Amino acid sequence: MLRKLNLLSIVGMLVCFVAHALMSSFQLLGASADSLKTVGWVCIGMVSVHMLISAILTGQTLHALHRSGVSYWRGNELFWLRRVSGLAIVVPLILHLVIFNASNEGAYRLQVFTTGRMVSQILLLLAIALHVVINVKPYLLSFGMRAHRQVAVDILLVLSGLLVLFGAAFIVYYLRWMRF
Repeated sequence: MLRKLNLLSIVGMLVCFVAHALMSSFQLLGASADSLKTVGWVCIGMVSVHMLISAILTGQTLHALHRSGVSYWRGNELFWLRRVSGLAIVVPLILHLVIFNASNEGAYRLQVFTTGRMVSQILLLLAIALHVVINVKPYLLSFGMRAHRQVAVDILLVLSGLLVLFGAAFIVYYLRWMRF
């Protein structure tokens, strides 16, 4: 049950992330002035659900292995890499939340967009990319896709194009801040 709920949270999180990032990219590039507050908070809710379920499932796995006497620490690098790559998203995600604040008009804008803030946002995109790359095969397998190679390549190709757009939006926004 928890695994199915986790799959649903992953699908919702990916859809929400792409919608939020696309809307944000257009806003950062000056092409849109839509408010992103609701979509952003839905994304945070989905990420929180995914993190909670993942922590519970990891705890259950480790507890079961501890009771059986099997060592899970060595020989299962992918298991740990998946968890560490997920944790690597947390710090840049918190920084992403912190650097946004409400302006007087009620629209969400970045404060002065310094080099450090731009780097933190690029690190967020890289951490998300790493986590997706590491997890795309098990994710597709959990949906029952046996011939997942081509689907995984398609997903990663689309994601890489989107991440380039999102990164470019942060860089363009940073360069616009540096002009002033």
